[in-house]
Amino acid sequence: MGELTTDPVAPVIAEPQPAAAVSEAQVVAFLKADPLLLTRHPMLLEQLEVAHAAGSAVSLIERQVELLRGKNQRLEARLEKLIDSARANEVRADKTLKLALALIRAPSLAAIAAALRTSMRDEFGLDEVFIGLHPPLFKRHDIDGIVPVDAGGAIAKAWDNFLRTRLIDCGPIEADKARLLFPKCEVTIASAAVVPLERDRHLGFIALGSADGERFQPRQGKLFLEMTAELVSAAIRTRLT
Repeated sequence: MGELTTDPVAPVIAEPQPAAAVSEAQVVAFLKADPLLLTRHPMLLEQLEVAHAAGSAVSLIERQVELLRGKNQRLEARLEKLIDSARANEVRADKTLKLALALIRAPSLAAIAAALRTSMRDEFGLDEVFIGLHPPLFKRHDIDGIVPVDAGGAIAKAWDNFLRTRLIDCGPIEADKARLLFPKCEVTIASAAVVPLERDRHLGFIALGSADGERFQPRQGKLFLEMTAELVSAAIRTRLT
């Protein structure tokens, strides 16, 4: 028998090559480029299965419904929070208006101190108020609730950093400092907000104290405190002239 030979002109049949793997990123990019794909092939929504957190499998459309329901719940919670915040701001604005009217109508410095103390206690639930004015603008010691803050006095030394920076100071307060500001207070003041009056003109400062150690925090909002200080400053200036 003769030897088998290969026909040099016979066509060479190439072996089939495996399809190139498609990455997740390519699939995601394809679906983003053709967002109507699932609309044209709705059966895929039910045929594709997505693993649930509980271990069972659900269809893609069921998974979408679940995600949308969760998103709606988060949006509703955010909306409720915004509504609650708006209501709280409305109540706070109404109380601030009442404070402004009381300060405007106060006929004297003593009446200003009394109006501020009453408003803070009755409207805002605070326990104590302090008003300190810098000499030579104020040197009297006969007005309950308003004291002169002498440069070399105990209060000035205890609050030297605040008096230097003139920045609002909120947070827990040491017992000795609380006694300096609120010597007649019947409760223990645990937190306070110290706010400058006329920061650029150094009129003085007010301090609002609370028995609640969480009432005033270092990073809390300062808008209400600034508004209160501006109202008190305007009222005091009117009575000092």
